[in-house]
Amino acid sequence: MNRYWIPRTARLALVAVAPAVISAEVARIEIASREDVLGGKPFGAVGAYEKLAGRVYFAVAPETAQNRIIADIEKAPRNAQGKVEFSADLFILKPKEPARANGVLLFDVVNRGNKALLATFNHGVGSADPTTEVQFGDGLLMREGYTLVAVGWQFDVPKQKNRIGFDAPIATEGGRPITGWVSPWFIPNKRSESYEFASGYFSPAYPPLDPDNPAYRLTEREGLASAPRLIPREDWQFGRVENGKLTFDPNWVTLKGGFGAGLTYQVTYESKDPPLAGLGFAAIRDLASALKYNSDALVHGRYAYTYGASQTGRFQRQVIYEGFTTDEYGRQAIDALFIQTGGTSLGSFNERFAQPNELGSFTQTKFPIRYEVTTDPLTGRRDGLGARVPAGQEPKVFLVDTGSEYWDRGRVAALRHLSMDGTKDLADPPNVRVYFLAGTQHGSGSWPPGDNGGQLRANPNDYRWAQAALLVALDGWVRKGVAPPPSRHPLLSDGTLIAQSKIQYPSVRSVKWPLHVPGGFRADVPGFLSVLPFLVPQVDKDGNDIGGIRLPEQAIPLGTYADWAFRSESIGAPDTLIAMAGSFIPFARTRTEREKSGDPRLSIAERYSGRADYLRRVEEAAEGLAQDRYLLREHVRPIVDAAGEHWDWMMSPETSGANSR
Repeated sequence: MNRYWIPRTARLALVAVAPAVISAEVARIEIASREDVLGGKPFGAVGAYEKLAGRVYFAVAPETAQNRIIADIEKAPRNAQGKVEFSADLFILKPKEPARANGVLLFDVVNRGNKALLATFNHGVGSADPTTEVQFGDGLLMREGYTLVAVGWQFDVPKQKNRIGFDAPIATEGGRPITGWVSPWFIPNKRSESYEFASGYFSPAYPPLDPDNPAYRLTEREGLASAPRLIPREDWQFGRVENGKLTFDPNWVTLKGGFGAGLTYQVTYESKDPPLAGLGFAAIRDLASALKYNSDALVHGRYAYTYGASQTGRFQRQVIYEGFTTDEYGRQAIDALFIQTGGTSLGSFNERFAQPNELGSFTQTKFPIRYEVTTDPLTGRRDGLGARVPAGQEPKVFLVDTGSEYWDRGRVAALRHLSMDGTKDLADPPNVRVYFLAGTQHGSGSWPPGDNGGQLRANPNDYRWAQAALLVALDGWVRKGVAPPPSRHPLLSDGTLIAQSKIQYPSVRSVKWPLHVPGGFRADVPGFLSVLPFLVPQVDKDGNDIGGIRLPEQAIPLGTYADWAFRSESIGAPDTLIAMAGSFIPFARTRTEREKSGDPRLSIAERYSGRADYLRRVEEAAEGLAQDRYLLREHVRPIVDAAGEHWDWMMSPETSGANSR
């Protein structure tokens, strides 16, 4: 095992610059493995890459202003120097010749321990340990010269090989254990007697203190916003039924009569030993700072960007809000943040008994929403995500969302670019751009459209093409001062943003449209109050979003690409939307098919004279987006080729009917 130290001379030099500051530091980095990527294959002019895996050790001073915001840091154990120690897994992909790198440390803010950069920006096949050609995809990040860094930040990631986790110290009160209450929720997709609530999104971080405590509660409700019903304590208990026998297991609950499919359950109980979850913010900040400012560090870069989606999109919003873009010396640690599908939410990331796996529905929609300081019309409070960022250190921020963040579980992404009362379009802060990927679901889609448990096929719109172009634009903004393409999202002023109840969808038989689903919730006011405007993208006569970045897949459509999906009867609660899902409603192939099914949308044959005509239009749409820098020109041909495959699938005799799953 190789051990890399942050040099003592470098630390002393920094202290000389700011002698009054107690420094947090990366204590050491230990590398367990190091190997060439793809056997030394060169990536364009940048050349070969190497892969490093190991662990990074931290020691932070709890007295600094930047660290006092970490929940319970005053209750953490300290070493002989009075610092709080913790460690995290580390994974790096870097050019073998540092001089050929572009100077950017691109941090993969891992989602539940899973890496995302290669699958997102290289169109690679996702992998916990990328080793093959297909896992490195088209090599875009390597050809651009990025150094990819993944460091653990989440304390409850399962201890599995190649997952990026984080070990946090436990808070105590005068050496005694701290106890507290937790309330994880879950939605079963099938009726069952027992359910493993502490798995998947809710990992087994907090076992019950007293499994038989009569004060513990289990509730059920329809959806997320309806009033909960208390289940009698004698009807449920911790454990699972196997072969007709109940076995105690703190990660499972068993209910008399069984759990109903599609209902929302919430179990509330007491646990102990809360970890200092907020140190995950310090891990990213301090590693970025060390790799930027210590020239003898393991790898070096002039700039640090972060990328994360969904859970880690919300995490990055909180990185900004809690001041972790600036290090303990007052230097800028993070220069840019690519925040994908973070919506208007924060997260349970920096609090006692944190639940970072909490899915971030309206339970995490909180003021402040915008970067600049604004006023909450309900509470009168004034705040902004960037309120703690020192003047002159404003990071460049891309907020990139899909339709799911406008529709899904009350996350109201429209408020990224609106006033809080929903009555006025607002201009971007100078360091922020806001993009909407029209006709997409929370996670990028793929062909053929599959079954996500909804009443219709899953939305297949692959938006990674736009993500790659936006990253190039963000990089140009930071390193070269080239302004990125303008924000593109629905607006009140041009009618592309509308109240959810006023949308005019096409009347397609057997399709349920979401005109009356609940939305507009927030978590920072008492009770379940619908106090935020529920505004969503307007649609055209086909039911396709008309605002935002319309990728060729949706702009030259073969169907309706919806950013919502109703649960099917098979998984229960068919009047409830599936979290983070979208739908695809194919066009009929011919006019005869269309008229037979009563579909008012023009058929494929009525829209396009044939495959060549369709592909010509797709290419024109792609070229237009490339001209505007929402796509890369090198991706025009792959997009057209993929469209040809989609056409062939749609027109194949084996493809099932227009509106079937």
